[in-house]
Amino acid sequence: MARQPDPRPVLVVDDDEATRRAEREVLHENGFRVVEARDGAEALWYMQHDPPAVVILDVQMPGIDGPSFARELRMSLRHVPLVLLTGAPDPRHEADRCNAEAYLAKPFDSRELVTVVRRFAS
Repeated sequence: MARQPDPRPVLVVDDDEATRRAEREVLHENGFRVVEARDGAEALWYMQHDPPAVVILDVQMPGIDGPSFARELRMSLRHVPLVLLTGAPDPRHEADRCNAEAYLAKPFDSRELVTVVRRFAS
C-alpha cells in the first residue's frame, strides 16, 4: 500500500522562541504538523522547500519583518493563507497592511489559534 504524503505544515514565523514553542505545542496537540522559522528569511526558505498550508506570522521581527515577508509570500505563493499574530495595539490595521486573511492578538488564546488554523489549513 502506498504511503500517504505528509500533510502540508503550518509555518509559524516569530522571533520569540517562547511564542513559537507555545504555538507549536498547541498546534501539534491538535494534530497539525508544524514548521518553525525565527525570521522572514528563514520562513522564505521553508516556503520553497516545504510549502505550508497556512502561515502564522509575527509582525515585528528583525531583518525581513512581517509586512516584507507578506509581500514576498504574495508574489510567490499567493494562495497560502496568512494569519497575523501580533502584539500591536491595532491588530486589524496590521492584518490589512499584510493582506492577511485573519489575525490574532498576543498573547493568543489557544482555542482561537486552533480554530483559525483549522479554518484555513484545509
